[in-house]
Amino acid sequence: MALAVTSLNGAVAQGATKIKLTAFTNPSSVGISPKTWALVDGEYVSVEDASLSPTLSVARGMNGTLAVAHNTLAPVVYGLTSDFSQLAFQGSDSIRVAPVATYSVNGAFTVPYVDQTVYITKAGVCALTLDATVPADLAITVKFISLTANAHTLTYTAGFYGNTTTSDVALFAATVGASFTMQAKNGLWIPIATADDGVTIG
Repeated sequence: MALAVTSLNGAVAQGATKIKLTAFTNPSSVGISPKTWALVDGEYVSVEDASLSPTLSVARGMNGTLAVAHNTLAPVVYGLTSDFSQLAFQGSDSIRVAPVATYSVNGAFTVPYVDQTVYITKAGVCALTLDATVPADLAITVKFISLTANAHTLTYTAGFYGNTTTSDVALFAATVGASFTMQAKNGLWIPIATADDGVTIG
């Protein structure tokens, strides 16, 4: 069977053991059939009970990935373990994969405490706001990638270059694949990849 693509129908907290999908048809049968796994953003989960489908009981943080919170409409790929590439199953509990997050609604960006890739999936313009207070000892890199052709914005009231009026908004080009990479350093968000990737700061 081929992998199926769907999305979350509601946000999922870090410790939640149930997730609700937009659509789900369980490829696994009882007995000796391979298990059903799902990839939510960058986190693998094992489907433990699908009797209330499309609400699933799951085991979180499988295959060396981190159990993290996920936003509504986060992309989900699911299928039998045998459907996934063998390369996808070479993680371990001692080697954690950097988490992936998805944003599909306007609002505040939750500051992660590890390096992270963020996909923006809102069908219209997504307006995100960065926390102006960054812990001084935080040293992480966050990359935002637009998966929709919209001019998304990322507002940082402290100013990316220290100016609160001319460098407080990162504006994405209205194209799929526009990306912006920033790094937390000394209590500030520092842009490290912008114009070449379809993002301007103003």
